[in-house]
Amino acid sequence: MFDKELCKQCGACADECPFDLIVDGKDGFPKLRPAARKTCINCGHCVAVCPVRAVTLPEMPVVTDGLSPDQCGPLLKDLGISPQEAEQFLRGRRSIRTYKDKIIPEETLEHLFWVASHAPSAKNGQPARWIVTRNPQVTRRLAGLTVEYMATNSVFPGVVRNWEKGLDKILHGAPHVAVAHAPEDGFNPAEDCSLAAAYLELAAHAHNIGACWAGFLMEVAEGCCAIRETLGIPEGHGVYAALMLGYPKYRYKRIPKRRDVEISWLD
Repeated sequence: MFDKELCKQCGACADECPFDLIVDGKDGFPKLRPAARKTCINCGHCVAVCPVRAVTLPEMPVVTDGLSPDQCGPLLKDLGISPQEAEQFLRGRRSIRTYKDKIIPEETLEHLFWVASHAPSAKNGQPARWIVTRNPQVTRRLAGLTVEYMATNSVFPGVVRNWEKGLDKILHGAPHVAVAHAPEDGFNPAEDCSLAAAYLELAAHAHNIGACWAGFLMEVAEGCCAIRETLGIPEGHGVYAALMLGYPKYRYKRIPKRRDVEISWLD
């Protein structure tokens, strides 16, 4: 766990542990509290913050950073972005509802979900599980099932009428849709899946791929057995996020103004 030959006794690992599981030993080097084995959530803070790679966690998989095996990939200073670049990237993201007739390579999608897997989650539970359509035909079938449910239950009649006219207001002709599900009895499944979906959306934006929350599909999937069966949602799992994905048909040139932020300060 702690390599005393490398450890500089800086205390960063102890300071950053979310559950205070690292304490100073009698010899001045860090050690684990007796409760660590049951309480540790394997978040990797201690491994990631150590400046000399003196900390390891047996449960964490080993990755390769191109130089040597490690449990954490390096943070490369050359890839850092300025506050202005970050602000434009975030403010420039748009919800995309018009897509090119072009599928996203599977390896690209897999990379986006890998990035999304780094989203924060309650107690590092990482509960989000993804179901992704490979082609527009499957995506459209899910849109059709959503419309059928709406028509049967007399909800959103305008969406149903548009579908009958050949207009898809469910998934907007996107080539792919990604659905996040998780066990309903988890700590915070809705929040965790939402954060993973937000990371996915931003990762897609970085690759010039458009995304938009598929609210109709997400809402109907909770009560529509046909959609749950088609998606293969396990018993006891809830649907907590759904995103359309595809290459944008248009490029945005400007950033719309937002309302002034309302802040209440407490003293």
